[in-house]
Amino acid sequence: MKRKVTLLMAMMLLVFTASAKKGPKYVFYFIGDGMGTNQVMGVQYYLQDIEGQYGYKPLCFTQFPYAGLVVTYSANSDVTDSSAAGTALASGQKTDNNVLGLLPDRETPVVTIAEMAHKKGIRVAIGTSCSVDHATPGSFFGHTRHRNMYHQIGTQLSESGFEFFGGAQFRAPMARDSSDIGNYA
Repeated sequence: MKRKVTLLMAMMLLVFTASAKKGPKYVFYFIGDGMGTNQVMGVQYYLQDIEGQYGYKPLCFTQFPYAGLVVTYSANSDVTDSSAAGTALASGQKTDNNVLGLLPDRETPVVTIAEMAHKKGIRVAIGTSCSVDHATPGSFFGHTRHRNMYHQIGTQLSESGFEFFGGAQFRAPMARDSSDIGNYA
């Protein structure tokens, strides 16, 4: 169960360090990829149950003073995937499943909150427990017609100019052309 909880709570951390302007010093944007309210409640009930009690034991993040919930169905399906959900969370724009940082036409890039912040001189860091070229972290800097275009996403990571990236690894660090990863038209 611990491993499953850890996988469900694979969170991406987006840190904005404010420049000389007045405002918050840091902004943290946590995303529990694939984690909904049912998964959170299930863990809280489980934690209380292993102590032999009824009810639920709150997780620390459920006690944060501010939180938000969103519905991130994709442009082409009621059931979203990480690339479409990540794009919506990063940019406010819906896209098709498997598309990363592009509109459903698979050509027009969306501008993400991380890119907007960086353009304004705010330092941006992305941390994740999965690979840094994966769909959820990649949705904040990547723009590819398919989420499995790992080499292109990794290249876009280095071209982003963001100040820090931390994650597990790269999924496909070797150069590949589109014929190597399939036809994602």
